[in-house]
Amino acid sequence: KGTKRITNKLSDNFTHLLRYKNDSIMVSSKTLNKDNSKLNSRIKKLKNYTPIRVILDNQLNINTKSYLFKTVKKNNTFVFYNRAKKSKIVEFQKNEIRLIKSNLTKDKKFDLKIIFRKLYYLGVRNILVEGGNELTNSLIQRKLFNKFYLFQSKKMLSKIVDYKEFTGLKTLKQKYKNKFNLKLNLGNDKLTLYRN
Repeated sequence: KGTKRITNKLSDNFTHLLRYKNDSIMVSSKTLNKDNSKLNSRIKKLKNYTPIRVILDNQLNINTKSYLFKTVKKNNTFVFYNRAKKSKIVEFQKNEIRLIKSNLTKDKKFDLKIIFRKLYYLGVRNILVEGGNELTNSLIQRKLFNKFYLFQSKKMLSKIVDYKEFTGLKTLKQKYKNKFNLKLNLGNDKLTLYRN
């Protein structure tokens, strides 16, 4: 609500279908706080299905007034963090958020391979990553995905609009030649599937 739509409703519906098909969905706390993401499937007949929400949040900066924080149920929200105040840790744990402490790399980022391994031990088998520019680029650079769905819209965005250009597009096109233009009814939007 209140955000400007880039892709159309048909593309959004396909995204919600992907959420339904995966048992977990991952975002960074930066993306979560910016969008107040619901991280659920909003297709009418699948509304009751919510994938496990996985958040990368180095210092537990998730907005405690966010939709995600208010809708925590036992074992449906995992937060990976590195360090935080004791009061924050207690607040998150009281809210039944599963906190998982994880080390950072030399460049102060989570090691995604270790995160994925930990999630595997927790029973997570399929992860849909809806990352911002930084997280998405990290997945592309390190070849840490099986399928990459690239939605493209013909909409021209004003420079005033608060959307950054996806900087990993060049790398994606150069490194991954195994791609398919999916022929789906998405109106003017285009969907390309890259496979690793």
